[in-house]
Amino acid sequence: MAEKTNPPEPDEEKARKRNSVEMPKELEARFLRVGDKLYRSAHDKDAVATISPDRIKARDARALPDLIRLAKANGWTALRIKGDTEFKRAAYLAASAQGLTIEGYRPDARTRAAAQRDQAQQAGSASARTGTRAAGEAESQERRSRTARQTRDAKEKPDQQTHLAERFRRQSHGENAKDPQLRRAQSHVAYAMTIAARRFPADEGRRTGFVDQRKEEVASRIERGEQIAGVQVRQQRDERVRSIQQSQILQRQRSPHGR
Repeated sequence: MAEKTNPPEPDEEKARKRNSVEMPKELEARFLRVGDKLYRSAHDKDAVATISPDRIKARDARALPDLIRLAKANGWTALRIKGDTEFKRAAYLAASAQGLTIEGYRPDARTRAAAQRDQAQQAGSASARTGTRAAGEAESQERRSRTARQTRDAKEKPDQQTHLAERFRRQSHGENAKDPQLRRAQSHVAYAMTIAARRFPADEGRRTGFVDQRKEEVASRIERGEQIAGVQVRQQRDERVRSIQQSQILQRQRSPHGR
């Protein structure tokens, strides 16, 4: 049997008699409570313990660790143990492991050594749990930070693309051709210039409109964040020049005076 020995606070004595022992959630699965009696299961004929606000009567020494946890959860800080030698020893070890003070029992050297070993193991387990919890919290913090960075980058990226597209629209063809970030995009406009020259050789207005439309299409692609590959314009321009030269030669050959 274990009795609560921590001194009562003012007016606590009356309140203590009215209050019942509360079962913490972590022990609800360990006991079946019927009034003030605790059973391990519905098949048990006898209760393993009888509980009251200031006393626990245990019939089974194997239930002592859980009963000590129950006492601690209800605010007990010290115990007075009654029973035979083996019962007292088991209760002392269970209470020592939970950090409760024991009164009315003097353990022998082996029992004290066993209690110290159990306390060290409990401290090691608590440290490991703390370390695991700290590592988990650090990982959660890193995950939250990574998510925040990704969210920020996702918000900033459209702004960067919009700014780049506006710069492409604002700058001249020559400025875009020299701009490292817009050089490839400008190659599409340069190619549009060669096409416009072929299609509208005598209509400058239509050439300008054609090129401006193509420039706006490229700017929209930049704004959407599309990857734009460069266009090889030089080779196409050289082919056009050779074609013009050949045409001019043929025209000269057809002229009566070879001009």
